[in-house]
Amino acid sequence: MLLTVVVFFRGRAKRREAGRPVSIGQTISFLLGMLCFVIALQSPLEPLSEHFLFFHQIEHLLMRGLGPLLLILSMPLAPLIQGLPKVVRHSILTPIIRNKVIQWLYNFLNYPVIASVLFIATLLIWQIPSLHNSALADQSLHNWMHFTMILTGFFFWWLICDPRQKSSRIPFGIRIIILWLVTIPNTIIGAIITLKRDQIYAAYDVLDGRLAIEIMLDQQLGGIMIWGPGGMIGLIGTAVVFFLWTRKDKKLRYH
Repeated sequence: MLLTVVVFFRGRAKRREAGRPVSIGQTISFLLGMLCFVIALQSPLEPLSEHFLFFHQIEHLLMRGLGPLLLILSMPLAPLIQGLPKVVRHSILTPIIRNKVIQWLYNFLNYPVIASVLFIATLLIWQIPSLHNSALADQSLHNWMHFTMILTGFFFWWLICDPRQKSSRIPFGIRIIILWLVTIPNTIIGAIITLKRDQIYAAYDVLDGRLAIEIMLDQQLGGIMIWGPGGMIGLIGTAVVFFLWTRKDKKLRYH
């Protein structure tokens, strides 16, 4: 993550020299997005998430919701590419981009219906008790959980928050409808976990009670995180889409 920040600022300096500067707003959005991933994966939140459903859902919210959303808004691709050494761009990045399998996979994940379905599917599937418990017991499976959430998070928020005017894949109105549709299963699973009177995830030991949080209270708080803040991310996304929409209308009026 530190290397990514270094590459971004190297590319940012190059773009400024070329007369195509990266704005302060983009830079702040990029740093806040990276901060979300630092908090999720490199702070005490990470070990706590293995013992508390509540902290685990905060981690997921950062890595599949807020973090990707902020990074997408920063439009980091150009400075990141320009920030890479030339030898890396030509010998590693270019062959990857031209690889037919990679291109097919990118186009598949980039398709609006697929991006939307996979985004909500990664939340719902990983909440299946047997799979969730197994991920907590197996670090490699836990890493796969995080990888799929981050990957689908980026593709979904790129679909929703693509700020380009001419080459975006779907109209702004459709983006809002997709956001509302995605919020429905998010709300349902959050409500089920919150209102369930029996323990769902047996793998949480709640750190032997050192934080004095009972198992069922932890489960209710975890469900509320999916139900409430998870839905709030949808509202933030809606606000972003409205902003992009009005900005497009203003540009059309001036032209």
